[in-house]
This record gives sequence, C-alpha cells and structure tokens, in this order.
Amino acid sequence: MSEQATFGFSVRIKTDGEGTITSVDSLKGACAVLIDWPHARRGPFYQSARELVESAMKGDTSVQEAGEGFLALCQHAGVVVAD
Repeated sequence: MSEQATFGFSVRIKTDGEGTITSVDSLKGACAVLIDWPHARRGPFYQSARELVESAMKGDTSVQEAGEGFLALCQHAGVVVAD
C-alpha cells in the first residue's frame, strides 16, 4: 500500500501549540504526526492508531480503518479542530 493513500476524509488537528493547524488525509501524513507525537502522551490510543497505520502501509488493513483509528486518537487527545 502506498503511503500516499488517502483516508477519504481529512483530520484537522492542532499541532505545535494553539496556532498551528495541520490537515491529515493520508497514511504519510498520519505517520509524520505519529512520529512527532509527544512521548508523554503515547498510550493505548496512540499504540492502536500506530498499529493500524503500519498495518495499512503493509496492505493488511484498509486505509479507511487506519484513518478512523488516527481520528480516534486525535479525538481522545483533544487536538481535533472542528470545521
């Protein structure tokens, strides 16, 4: 599976403080955010999202499912920005 594969929706999140908003809609984008995710905030939701994204990159999980897992992590962390 290509890391350019898109979720079919965008997840808008606050990064680097309150002022920066990032729109994530692909496996590649999710990977970048997960790499930079604060170590102190890496718990079960982070681990699940990471595993789903890695699995989708291998083609073992759908890109849509990986996107939903990433969205769940971001919602749990309170970083989703409403449109």
